[in-house]
Amino acid sequence: MQIIVVLVLIAIAIAIFWWALPFLLTALGIYLVYRLIRYVKKEKYFKSPEFLEQKEKIESTIKDFNEVAEYVKEIPNNNQFVPIENKNEYAHLATFENTSKHGYKRDRNTKNINAQNVYPTSLQVVRKASEEPIKYLCKYFDINPTEENLNQLQEIGENISRMENTVENLRLREQEIETDFDPPKFILKYYKKELMEKLGAEIPNINVKYAEYIFEYVSAGGNSSQKSTITFDGETVEATASFISEKIKYKKSAKAQRALMTSRLRNIIKYRDDHTCQICGASTKEQSLLLLEIDHIIPISKGGLSSPDNLQTLCWKCNRTKSDKILS
Repeated sequence: MQIIVVLVLIAIAIAIFWWALPFLLTALGIYLVYRLIRYVKKEKYFKSPEFLEQKEKIESTIKDFNEVAEYVKEIPNNNQFVPIENKNEYAHLATFENTSKHGYKRDRNTKNINAQNVYPTSLQVVRKASEEPIKYLCKYFDINPTEENLNQLQEIGENISRMENTVENLRLREQEIETDFDPPKFILKYYKKELMEKLGAEIPNINVKYAEYIFEYVSAGGNSSQKSTITFDGETVEATASFISEKIKYKKSAKAQRALMTSRLRNIIKYRDDHTCQICGASTKEQSLLLLEIDHIIPISKGGLSSPDNLQTLCWKCNRTKSDKILS
């Protein structure tokens, strides 16, 4: 009986397919014609005098874009470090999820030990870690409040800030290019990447990498599992630096002062300096998409502090050239 039912269903499916086949072929033919027409229009546009003329007009804009695109590749983007302690107000820095799978069997003697940032633990610790993420990271990942850790935190925080700002600057520059160029809508919709390539823009495939630290619980039978994840992004790095700075209690030391560099302080310094590079004088008033960074006049490595009188606003070119030198 079951075989008869299956055969009937197969016969019905075949009949429907053959009935619908002419419509499917017609639809496919229309789509292919549409794609062909769109392709011909695209090729015609990229060879048109209008495109070549506009391309020549924004040559300097493309050059600036490519310089920033090359610069972002130089910024270290391996932000692996340590979790740190914090207080309840930082609970939003972790996410909590129930990853149970009904009927899923797992060897109770097998732990996730391949990932160095995964801590297998009890359900209570997983839940507490979602409420007080920094505190539990510090406790269970053996993070000690040392000046060496502050030194690494400063580097990670600076790299994350530079990377995020540069990636956002590139996004805005790309938008400006599209607006100034004003190509046909179908070009932007279907051939945006090819458009930028035709213009000579080098778009880097770079995303900011954030380390993740995970507290994971798996029941003995393997049917129940939950985890709390802490993403080591800029906000978490600042929270970490603040906590360690308080623990160390060496506020006057150079390494402790590094922890005082926050996104809020960066914005204050830029505002104080009127969003103008203190070396070359370039300003966002003349260049709306000028990439600005905060520099230590006396580098941290040479005893400088992250205090307003030792901080200045520089454009990315001057900051890259200055490096850790002290300019007279």
